[in-house]
Amino acid sequence: MMNRSPKLLAALLLTTALALPFPGCKSKPKSTRGLSAYLFNGKNLKGWAPINGGTWTIEEGTIVGRNGQGWAVDPDKSGSWLRTDKSYGDFLLELEYNLNENGNSGVFIRSTLDKNPAFTGYEIQLLPDAGKPVSKGSTGSLYDVVAPLRNMSKPAGEWNRIRVLAKGSKVQVHVNGVMVVDTDAPRSTKGFIGLQVHDDKSIVKFRNVRITEL
Repeated sequence: MMNRSPKLLAALLLTTALALPFPGCKSKPKSTRGLSAYLFNGKNLKGWAPINGGTWTIEEGTIVGRNGQGWAVDPDKSGSWLRTDKSYGDFLLELEYNLNENGNSGVFIRSTLDKNPAFTGYEIQLLPDAGKPVSKGSTGSLYDVVAPLRNMSKPAGEWNRIRVLAKGSKVQVHVNGVMVVDTDAPRSTKGFIGLQVHDDKSIVKFRNVRITEL
């Protein structure tokens, strides 16, 4: 075995000590960017918070919204919605939804908690409006802002797929695999994601709610 001088041993010990973390020091959290994660665990509403009433339950692995109240076109007034605990900036959001015949719902993106989330951020409108002409209030629209290129909504009671890409001011919306909106949406760059239940005639279901932060 090679003999080491006291000075060399001291230098080696100092180098080793500096390479080790200090006691009580926490490692930097790993970034979630680029990683896909489910926002709904299929069991409970952990990670979500109800706003302004409505009834939210978990049934057969889906989020079910009923008894919505308080919605109006007033930008200063909010109705019943379910929002994420966390706010998001750039992301890819994917989910499935199912509406009853009289249903009315929406997905809010980059919304704040003050006033109407459809106007502090944006609302992707969801309706059982299969076969109807498109407008700024039809399925896939950015509500009151941009009409979808096509109406890709399925009839009431069937599951639909939504894909929303928000990157900087660019927002793209796909409904059932077809891109229906591709626009600049500079109103907000970060905020909560929300699920709407519009009124007491609406029953809306959501499942497979997944997000990828970009």
